[in-house]
Amino acid sequence: MKNIRERQRDILSIISKLDISPTMFRDAEEKYKAITAFLSECGIDAEMYPQGSFAFGTVVRPNTKDPSANYDLDFICQVNDGRDSCAPSDLRRQIENALNSNETYKSRLVVYEECFTIEYADINGVGFTIDIVPAVDESRENKARLARLSQFPELIDTSIAVPKHNGERNYSWLTNNPRGFKSWFDKINAPFLDAARSNYRQRLFEENRAIYNSVEDIPQELERSALQRVIQILKYHRDVYYSHFRDGDDVKPISAIINTVVARIASQYNNSLDSVFELLKFVLDELDIYAERQRLTEGEFTQRFGKRSVFSKKEGKWYICNPANPEDNLANKWNENSKIPELFFRWVHSARTDIIEALQLDEDQQFRSALENGFGRTAVNSVLGQKYCKTDIQAKTITPQKAPKPYRNL
Repeated sequence: MKNIRERQRDILSIISKLDISPTMFRDAEEKYKAITAFLSECGIDAEMYPQGSFAFGTVVRPNTKDPSANYDLDFICQVNDGRDSCAPSDLRRQIENALNSNETYKSRLVVYEECFTIEYADINGVGFTIDIVPAVDESRENKARLARLSQFPELIDTSIAVPKHNGERNYSWLTNNPRGFKSWFDKINAPFLDAARSNYRQRLFEENRAIYNSVEDIPQELERSALQRVIQILKYHRDVYYSHFRDGDDVKPISAIINTVVARIASQYNNSLDSVFELLKFVLDELDIYAERQRLTEGEFTQRFGKRSVFSKKEGKWYICNPANPEDNLANKWNENSKIPELFFRWVHSARTDIIEALQLDEDQQFRSALENGFGRTAVNSVLGQKYCKTDIQAKTITPQKAPKPYRNL
């Protein structure tokens, strides 16, 4: 007889295993603070702060094809100047020269067009990289213009300008606002955190007594709400799903889209705030509705489903608003390649099958197969071993050549 609660706990155990550990969190925090201090010694007055999954508390280990893949942790290095104080290429050169002046950083430094990456050694077989994006404060004029356009003008003051690569070492300024984005997300996440905080912090303390002396010592950044867990589940399922395609990295939805879409849908949720799987079902139900935007006009969609604005598609153009930058359409690539939105909604359908519907399967072996299809055999084996497996049957891993829809005929 199926035990749905036990199955849910096992899925959460898989995701927890893919999250950054308290030990690695502490190490990463020490490393980026050390970089800040070193830059200060070089005469660069800058502040480093996390962006992306490390800031949102939605880290999952990347690259499901490689079980030893490192965590990619993203940081802004904001020099205390305005965008008119230097050219973007000069800012990059200043940071790069400083890092190269230190033998330790130089030996670990990889220079990319949009960031500098420092690769750190493994801890217990798991390593991480710190991606550093140089930045300066955005101009007052641009902030004022963005505030007039924004639905959330209170977020705009933390806008920054980052160097954008235009080819042949040529750079221009691009507006970004990771702190505003995090403030927006944190406000939505707050009630979900409040609902889960006490039990989660106690459990984390019990599992990490060697690191923390008391529950109060646990950093708030390590707390995980139902909303954060839903995002982590969907991000990792996305990575597995799109790994079946040759161009998966190019067409899979960026994490900013998942963070934005899930958070906006969750802001309308008024059921049990500490239930990961109730929230996940609510999010996937809403995304299934938004899938109808592919075939319905804006008017037809509104008439049938009411006002829903997480996605819009006007005059054939998809739009997903970055809440912290009104000029940033997160769905720009969707309008350049029609395969991307089509795959997105097929992935949503697959997530429902592999997670929500799989919980109701009568046979344990069927549930195990769904888990491996959704999260990959390596991740499932590392946590569950042979649980739910019959000794005479092996779960089949989906391959793009033999797979049924939605993996084939794309």
